[in-house]
Amino acid sequence: MNILLVEDEAALADVIARNLRARQHDTTIAASAGEAIASMAERWPDVLILDVNLPDLTGWEVLRRLTALDRSRLHVIVISAAPISPKRIEEFKPLRILQKPFPILALVRMLDETGSSAAAASDAEAPWSDES
Repeated sequence: MNILLVEDEAALADVIARNLRARQHDTTIAASAGEAIASMAERWPDVLILDVNLPDLTGWEVLRRLTALDRSRLHVIVISAAPISPKRIEEFKPLRILQKPFPILALVRMLDETGSSAAAASDAEAPWSDES
């Protein structure tokens, strides 16, 4: 599974990525919203694991920009140290929400549950690709 992990805390991002890679997930790390958007322009992930508190934009703004494209093909797992408001959940409809700190096995279970539908989307092009 192709995963984009957007997390600005380097130590946490490294721990998560190492665990996902050990489970054969192709995992890319982005430390900011800008890096995430640039990465997605090159390769659309099956799953986006997204921290909402980022140094340049919020994770919510990343989702807003993706919604303007085609977020329907993207499975989003939001991670946050702060509770997520029901308004945000209703607006962005993430697949799952994990509150930090979380056990890595909780994330792994979520990815396993997402796996079959995400794998079907992995061959699709990015919604702004010139090759369509």
